[in-house]
Parts: sequence; structure tokens; C-alpha cells
Amino acid sequence: MKSKSFLLPLSALTLLVFLVVSDVSATVITFDDMTSTIVSNGVPILQTDAVITNGYQGLSWANLHTLNAPLDAKKFGTNGYYYGMVTVSNVAVNDFGNPAEVDSSGTNFNFLSAYLTGPWNSNLSIEVQGYGGITSLYDTTIVVSATSPTLFTFNYLGIDRLTFNSFGGQNAGFPPPGGGGTQFAMDNFTFEFVPEPSSFLLAAAGALLLCPLLKRKRVA
Repeated sequence: MKSKSFLLPLSALTLLVFLVVSDVSATVITFDDMTSTIVSNGVPILQTDAVITNGYQGLSWANLHTLNAPLDAKKFGTNGYYYGMVTVSNVAVNDFGNPAEVDSSGTNFNFLSAYLTGPWNSNLSIEVQGYGGITSLYDTTIVVSATSPTLFTFNYLGIDRLTFNSFGGQNAGFPPPGGGGTQFAMDNFTFEFVPEPSSFLLAAAGALLLCPLLKRKRVA
């Protein structure tokens, strides 16, 4: 009888925790919903790029903007921005090749994967670091192509800050305004927020509260 009375609360706890965990789902950011327009002579004109503002997809973004790759290719010729596009039509770009950052202030997140490309330099290196507070938890340096996007799986778990630092490589020989550069193109940024510990505590508390009820039922 004791083993049976223990199994039911344990099963309830497992179910409740499963329900909490099942609420966690990966989000794929394609950046394709971001556009920028200017009005010229009363006519809206689509711009090639737009700043990624803080709060987009629940994250904070620093030194990153989106680029409409097909529109950019029409203006300047085909380059790594176009080749790095996975879903039409935008890719994310680090401004002027400078370090870029993605933060979460509300809760930690898991950075799962992203497609990365070198728009101007072949064999471009990108150091990708994940932090928890001021502590570096993950540090990976990858090398990307200039003519096709490469999917990199990172699985950086429980971080609150993500940094990208691109450097090196060789001029891929794309038409002007190329000439080499350490910018990177990123598409299909995949992440998920981590549930607050309180959610798991509530699930455990709910299961434990079942114990007295089960005991009363058995006595009756």
C-alpha cells in the first residue's frame, strides 16, 4: 500500500514537470519580418536595411541590423549576403564588422544554432561566446564560407548574453562595394527561453499537496 501511495504523487509530479518543460519551444528568428521604408515624393520606398531594435523577439540586440539580401544584390551585385540567405529575404549583419551582442534581461535562454556566412571574406572566423552574468560559459570559434550558409549547432544552455566577434579570412573577390570586410551574415537564429525555477517549484509543490489528500482517501 505504501508503494502505491507513493507512486501516484510521483506520477503527478512527473506529469506536472513534463507540462512545464513542454511549454519550452524553440524559436527560429528569420529576420524576414523586419523592414525599413522612407517616403520620397509621397511614395514609400523599401530600404535594404533596418536596425534590430531592443525587444525584438524578447531579446536585446547590439550592433546588429538586417539586410534585404535580394534587394542589396540588385543594387550592388551578388555577394555573401545573398549567398548567406536561408529564408527570403533578410539576414542579420554586424555593423561595420564590429563585435555584436544578443542579451536577455528577463530570463536566461538557450542558444541552439544559426546559419552563418562571410559576406566579403572567405574563411572568415567568428568567435561566439556565451555568458552567465560576467562568467564565460561557452567559447567557440568557427570558420565560415563566403558562398553558402553553414548551419552551426552551439547548444549554449542557460546563458543571458551572447557575443559575436568576426575576424580574418581572405577577400572573396565580390564586386564593389566589396574589397574584403569582416562582417558576417546570420540567418535562422534558433533559441529558446529557459523556464523560471519557480515554475518547477510550483509543479513539485502541486504534487506534494496530493499526498495528504491521498492519505485521507485511503483512511476513509
